[in-house]
Amino acid sequence: MNMKSIRKLCYTAFLFAIMSIPTQGKAQMSLDSYFNVDWQFNIPVDNSFSNGASGWGMNFEGGYYLTPDIAVGGFISFHTNNEYFSRRTIHLSNTLSMNSDQQHQMFTLPFGALVRYRFIEADFQPYAAVKLGACYSEFNNYYYIFLTGQDRWGFFVSPEIGFNWYPWPNGLGLHMAIYYSFATNKCNVMSYSQDGLNNLGFRLGIAF
Repeated sequence: MNMKSIRKLCYTAFLFAIMSIPTQGKAQMSLDSYFNVDWQFNIPVDNSFSNGASGWGMNFEGGYYLTPDIAVGGFISFHTNNEYFSRRTIHLSNTLSMNSDQQHQMFTLPFGALVRYRFIEADFQPYAAVKLGACYSEFNNYYYIFLTGQDRWGFFVSPEIGFNWYPWPNGLGLHMAIYYSFATNKCNVMSYSQDGLNNLGFRLGIAF
């Protein structure tokens, strides 16, 4: 599945979630479960391949509360970070070089399981969570009319803090979170290498 298909699938899921909002009900559709759909802003940390912050991402997650405080569930998100490199000499091999500018694009798709601890069972619900899973990534370097890239898989872990807030009586609420993530994905594209992916970011979205 390519990046365009993944984005189309995520946007379709977002529209379906919006259309599924009930017109009547209590502040939260169910105290035993939750679902979040978020816009995501991501900041790579110490990334030599693509260090540009961007808001080209979304996050989908949901869970079920086994107790009033502890929920387990799943998540999937995607993000694209870009960085432009001005014109410079690119060494294509031991005997071949080219002078060109470059556009680096890093696409990541983590997914897996999560555990969430809810501090308060009320309309305003602050929480802390940990996500674990796998991460698919694409590292692409565009220069002149050429493209050099790699696809990689890695292990993913991400702690976050945030809240779900349900101020309206129709089951729709707001979600906000701040997160750190680490993935073991590596790349070696031309003269650029990366050993692991560190990111900081925040999410703003809708809570059900």
